[in-house]
Amino acid sequence: MRSAILFLLLSTGALAAPAGDNARAQSAQTQEELKSLHSQIGELKKKLASNESNRKEAADALKESETAISDANRVLTDLTQKRQLTEAQLARLEADIAQTRIHIRASQQRLGDLLNTRYRAGDLEAWKLLLNQQDPNEVSRTLGYYRYLVDAQQRFAARLQGQLNELSRLSDEIRERSAELKALARAKAQQKEELEGEQQAHATLVRQLSRQIDSQRNEIEKLAADEKRLGQLVERLNAIIKEQERKAAIARAREAARQKQLAEQQARLAAQQAKAAAAAAARAKAAGKPAPTPLPTPAPQVVRNNEQVPDASQAGQAFAALKGRLKLPVRGEIINRFGSQRAEGTSWKGIMLRATSGQPVHAVASGRVVFADWLRGFGNMIIVDHGGGYLSLYSGCESLLKPVGENIRAGDAIATTGNSGGMADSGLYFEIRQNGRPLDPMAWAGQ
Repeated sequence: MRSAILFLLLSTGALAAPAGDNARAQSAQTQEELKSLHSQIGELKKKLASNESNRKEAADALKESETAISDANRVLTDLTQKRQLTEAQLARLEADIAQTRIHIRASQQRLGDLLNTRYRAGDLEAWKLLLNQQDPNEVSRTLGYYRYLVDAQQRFAARLQGQLNELSRLSDEIRERSAELKALARAKAQQKEELEGEQQAHATLVRQLSRQIDSQRNEIEKLAADEKRLGQLVERLNAIIKEQERKAAIARAREAARQKQLAEQQARLAAQQAKAAAAAAARAKAAGKPAPTPLPTPAPQVVRNNEQVPDASQAGQAFAALKGRLKLPVRGEIINRFGSQRAEGTSWKGIMLRATSGQPVHAVASGRVVFADWLRGFGNMIIVDHGGGYLSLYSGCESLLKPVGENIRAGDAIATTGNSGGMADSGLYFEIRQNGRPLDPMAWAGQ
């Protein structure tokens, strides 16, 4: 299209050059060429608009499929937890039933022994009491005591039997509930498989349309639009967070004071080391020896594979205090770094970690979820606000496990790895931003 416009400008400029009849002939010929060119440009625009519209529809269908898969994974996780809880309750009830049965058998044994004794003694026990010339009132009390023991044993056995019946009823209800949860989980798993099939079909269509568009328009325009869209999203989120940042001003001031004190301590330590080195050099010079060579500072290692992920040990810490100690959110191979050139001519604003799909994505620090949705160009994306203007962004996810507004701790699983949004590799795209400005995650990660 640009070459066509350039041709149009050159052709228009050429109209003024010729003179006389020759100029008019050339002008008429140029007008015809311009009409043909305008017609070609119009047809090209129509094709481009049609492909853009088709790709938008396919991308929206891909969004729905990937969002539905994320929701299905979250429901399956909840069902698994509920089923585990139900099975634990069932185990406790079965233990209670077994214990109650033991009590019933013991009570029945005692009652049987008492009845057997009474049967063998029969009425002779009463006659013995009377023939022994004991007080009739005492005999009556003794016989009443025997009857009371029998009645008490019978009531106790009946109460235990009632408890056993109630426990059995609860056990049956929990078994029914467990069976329902298993059936629901199987249905959700089947639904997830169907959704994944639709996702593959939509993703294939999106790729086909993208290849057609690449032949009509430079891919850098799409990437610039995606980057602008993400920038606008970050600006909106910063506007929402601004009020919260006002409340956190005191905390930031305290952190700044602590950082200043730490910097002063480091400066004093550096001065002491320099002073000690100068003194050692002076002593060596006085002794006629060469000055000791200071130890070289070890160069930072280049991380190619990340093996450590965040955990609860860094929960609650201010994000700024984690610089140099931050752990990357997933285990995997770092295949693209901040600032490196992309094939389309732009540069990476974060890092890309390659990992198999379905791996847990851990929050790098404590904070609150401010965005959890599908965004064109980035797929399923979750953004966490850590305060102080710091945001961490996780995109290309297969599933988003935390909703907007939920408070999380460092190390919490907030998503799973994937390749949503049309990513070429399965894994995670990760960014850190402060007040909307991208930061190099590797400058924050502990080596």
